[in-house]
Amino acid sequence: MFVPDLPELKLNKSGELATGFAFQFKLLAKRNFLNMIRLPQTSYVKAMTTIATALFACLLFFQVPHTAEGIQNIQGALFFVCMNTVLNAVQNVILIFPEERPCFLREVNNNMYGPSPYFWAKITSELPFSLMQPVIFGSIVYFVIGLNSVNASFFFTFMLIVILTYNAAQGYALVISAGFSDKQLAVTLTPVLIIPFMLFAGFFASTSSIPIELVIFQYLSIFMYAYNALLLNQFEIIVNDPTVDYGSQGFPCITDNSCAPLSQITHSYTVTNSTGTFTESKHPDMWTMIGGLSAIYVIFYSSAWLILVLLARKVE
Repeated sequence: MFVPDLPELKLNKSGELATGFAFQFKLLAKRNFLNMIRLPQTSYVKAMTTIATALFACLLFFQVPHTAEGIQNIQGALFFVCMNTVLNAVQNVILIFPEERPCFLREVNNNMYGPSPYFWAKITSELPFSLMQPVIFGSIVYFVIGLNSVNASFFFTFMLIVILTYNAAQGYALVISAGFSDKQLAVTLTPVLIIPFMLFAGFFASTSSIPIELVIFQYLSIFMYAYNALLLNQFEIIVNDPTVDYGSQGFPCITDNSCAPLSQITHSYTVTNSTGTFTESKHPDMWTMIGGLSAIYVIFYSSAWLILVLLARKVE
């Protein structure tokens, strides 16, 4: 039997010659990047679409005034940022696996590579776009809309939230993409499986009014974590200490308690202690929301990877 003289070939657990994860990953990632270079039009279209959408949002929400009406506009702008980020992420990856599924199953069945290096090489090749698109969009809208610029940390936190939102949404879409072999079915079911989660963000209805039976969907909603985190990044510092003079970044209606920008995500609790019973209001912690986005990112990416591994084993 002819044995190729490749140092990467090693005996696996079954006693067969095979290449390792790193070697397969390197070749598959190189193949993916070469395919992207050969078809640069896709990259250009993604960038142009992102810029066009950002400019449209800027025209609508240009330099929002710091009034009660302006707060409502900022809330709308932040929800639009959240919604656009999620839908863009989903659109960019929803057809990745249905289109490549026959080729993937054939090559895995022929022991050309394993499902794990294939999946993570695919994710790595998409990583530049997973960072570029939210960074471009967020950088444009943040300053043109006139969001919180008390100091630079609020901008970088905003960018972190948008990047995490984009990547968590991609993970959700990858689960759908890996789970359905029919492209049309995946595209048709995507709005049904994603859009209802918008209702749990806290924009259309207060999070405290969500029935207990539906709370599980609230905690699975990318929109809830993303919108709450963006809202807290924008208003929390002013709401927590309205007596500080924030200059042009302040909101007079918050200072005089005539408006409450965090009311839709604030929960009221009845507290009883030695002094009596009273009601306490509390809004979520921003870093808890960011942690929720990170957890969704890990869970959905791991789930998509597991689906491909099980799929590959099924055809062996």
